[in-house]
Amino acid sequence: MIISLIIPTRERADYLKESLQTGLQIEDDQFELIVSDNASNDHTREVANEINDNRFKYINTGERISMRQNFEFALQHCSGDYVIYIGDDDCILPGQFRFLRQILEQHRPDSLSWDRPTYGWPVNGYGKRTGSLKFQRNSLYGEVETVDSDHSRQQLLDCNLGALGPKPAIYHGCISRQFLRSIETEDGICFASSNPDVYVTYQAVLRNAHALHVAHPFTLNGYSPVSTGGAHHAYKAGDPRCKPAQMFQQENKQDFLCDAIGYAVTVPHAFFSTLETIREISPQQIERPDYRAWYHYVLNSARPGDHETAKKLSDQMAEYAEKTGTQTELAEADDASVAVAGKIKKYSQRIEKLRTMMHRKRITAAIDGKNDALTAALTYDRVLGEDYAGILDGSRSRNICWKSAMQRTRQSQFVARAA
Repeated sequence: MIISLIIPTRERADYLKESLQTGLQIEDDQFELIVSDNASNDHTREVANEINDNRFKYINTGERISMRQNFEFALQHCSGDYVIYIGDDDCILPGQFRFLRQILEQHRPDSLSWDRPTYGWPVNGYGKRTGSLKFQRNSLYGEVETVDSDHSRQQLLDCNLGALGPKPAIYHGCISRQFLRSIETEDGICFASSNPDVYVTYQAVLRNAHALHVAHPFTLNGYSPVSTGGAHHAYKAGDPRCKPAQMFQQENKQDFLCDAIGYAVTVPHAFFSTLETIREISPQQIERPDYRAWYHYVLNSARPGDHETAKKLSDQMAEYAEKTGTQTELAEADDASVAVAGKIKKYSQRIEKLRTMMHRKRITAAIDGKNDALTAALTYDRVLGEDYAGILDGSRSRNICWKSAMQRTRQSQFVARAA
């Protein structure tokens, strides 16, 4: 079984360099690491040329294309039976990879997802708690669980995303080649939305894929000043820090494929548009979603005071409501009961967060004066150790593994303040 780790990239060579090293640390002959370079103008090619490993492949799109097209381009050049995508400022945990393989070979699921801790790059004081790693008891050493696909499907259609629970993923998750082939369009396109990772997740949920989840990390989700996701929702329109998001949107507009509700201007808009794109192109009829809830979710996604974005959302939703005959649902989207439900959901999430604060610890990711994706991955692996083997074979309890991990943090010279 070949497992492919794909890193789409665009002009982030200094981040990519360390992210790549985490993949190259994996000791596995049936593993391939692919960098799909979206015609970068920096030294990305030079970073790739420094690597001498027959498991590594560098490919270049030759011209600037959308993220969706880059995902598709990379998929066409990989040979994995299972495929994982991560960002160029993310990392994989090399010491945990053998457990990932063990689960895939034993269960052969359509999808395997996992809990993913975050790592903030300590660049010029960017963000909060950058350069450190959080270990949380309920996100480590979990047993293999089957995702309740019927529940997930209904929550998605109802726009109850906070209750969706663990869900299939190709971005910081693993999807089988067989499932990816099953969602190809007649034109042979696998990623038929400008939000390729969300598209695959929603396809898997709506098709009742055989999905597994473990509350145990195999990757770390990095965030940095160049992260596209952060630029999408962290700043007001016109802020120069929005540049990564603006580039993403411009490239999407050059793509020959367009989502059902146009080019997304907020993350909730992207989610709704992806869902409607799938319903529009699916050969099988998919149930009607709760349009009132979805319209409410999208219309309230602009940042306070960002009137330009709010106006765009209002205009696009009105146009789509007219197209789909859902003007009544749009008119009811500001109903107080919808707003109250959202507040209750957020309150319950805060309560759960307070519960978990008692069982977590934070330490620095620095090793020998360096603090980057590679040191973060090695530090996380050192704390996790080999204990997950005992969970998978039933010889150890989660509580024992957690205590061992905490002991390793106390023994380490890298221990920082607890969260």
